[in-house]
Amino acid sequence: MNDDRLGHAVVIGGSMAGILTARVLSDRFDQVTIIERDRLPDGPEVRKGVPQTRHLHAFWAGGMEVVERLLPGVGSDLITAGAVPLGLPTEMAWLTPSGRWSQAFPASQRIVSSTRALLEWTVRSHVEKLSNLRFFTEHEVTDLKVGSTGEVAGLRLRDRRSGATAELPADLVVDASGRGSKLPEWLADAGFAAPEESTIDSFLGYATRMFEIPAGFSARWGAVYLQPAPPVHSRGGIMFPIEGNRWVLTLIGGGGDYPPTDEQGFRDFAASLRSPLLSDVIEVAEPASPIWGYRRTANRWRHYEKLAMPGRLLVIGDSLCAFNPAYGQGMTVGAKEAELLTGILAGCRSSADLPRALEGAQGAIATRVKGPWMLSTGSDLRYPTTVGATQTRMDKLVNKYLDRVLAAVPVDAEVSAAFLRVLNLIDEPQALFAPRLMPRVLRPRRQSAPVENGFVVGKQLSRTSTE
Repeated sequence: MNDDRLGHAVVIGGSMAGILTARVLSDRFDQVTIIERDRLPDGPEVRKGVPQTRHLHAFWAGGMEVVERLLPGVGSDLITAGAVPLGLPTEMAWLTPSGRWSQAFPASQRIVSSTRALLEWTVRSHVEKLSNLRFFTEHEVTDLKVGSTGEVAGLRLRDRRSGATAELPADLVVDASGRGSKLPEWLADAGFAAPEESTIDSFLGYATRMFEIPAGFSARWGAVYLQPAPPVHSRGGIMFPIEGNRWVLTLIGGGGDYPPTDEQGFRDFAASLRSPLLSDVIEVAEPASPIWGYRRTANRWRHYEKLAMPGRLLVIGDSLCAFNPAYGQGMTVGAKEAELLTGILAGCRSSADLPRALEGAQGAIATRVKGPWMLSTGSDLRYPTTVGATQTRMDKLVNKYLDRVLAAVPVDAEVSAAFLRVLNLIDEPQALFAPRLMPRVLRPRRQSAPVENGFVVGKQLSRTSTE
């Protein structure tokens, strides 16, 4: 590895994308500083700056692979802390849009299920051990310092406790501050254009509650996914086991059909789904939290890759592209973007070389966005109320093919494995069009009414559910 050091790197934002970016930069920079608005908790606790923390979070296998390469041992530490390993599709009761339950094929992907707070805290605990990395908490960035050469030279900060201001010099600045990023305003103040934005909003919302897993509970499933099937079925739900012997259950509604956050409304919404499985859980499991709602789910891509930006500046994570969080892509995409910096900086010999090394870097980072963006927005465009784009003829053809994929997933182990590799952000969506798969996907199949396929909870949940 190149041992030349590149000075001081500053990362704006201490969430997953920012933490993992700082980990990568620590290999090449003398000092890495993470600027974070919040006071970071001493354990796996909810913090104000991550409003979605309480909701179900999927950290897909593709993201965990990156984390294990950058921070070996995170997965085992999560499990030690109570996170639950799950083999997919074997351990998930998955009702697909076709109305069929997925068969329990041998697990082709494995994930570790936990709260967002535990995941973030475990990753941060590993990163905090790096001697050349520091967290600068309870501070917010107010502006960029751009020099006469058109390169970022640092940041202006404000202490959120005292109001005191300061300047922080930097050889590289990475914005990982999330959906609420102020970078377009800072660029405008410095005389640069704002990025073009693509926004696609299906008006999807969700409501989440945690439940205690009853003593003695046993079932053939460990997780449940009642997948929406728009435009006919706009509602769905998902439930995963998490640390503390709990389930986190999230109800989903698209097209403005938001799940209620009151007790009876939450129950009624669950009872309206295509299967009673989650409704049965709600009826007999003990609640372990209030009901929380969330509706800020628009897909938004700020096209910094098309913009003439100041030198020594990069944008990653939700600051660049925020996906509809219902599909669980954000943290994994942010991890992949962070790891990409390893190759981008590989040939850089000194801080003076950084602007040249970063030429085209924002475009390279954007390549990690394209596949997940297609999946997320393609799903959202199935809702007739979606704004920001309409389905083109090509979109309709692709979605028609993906319908066939999802019809094959429950009954074809090879198609199921291929789809799960795409869902887990290991393969790009184009992999589903591979010549070896297309005949299996396009094979005629009989349509069938939804069946429970033995997935039963009922009133015996506190003892043993049936096989």
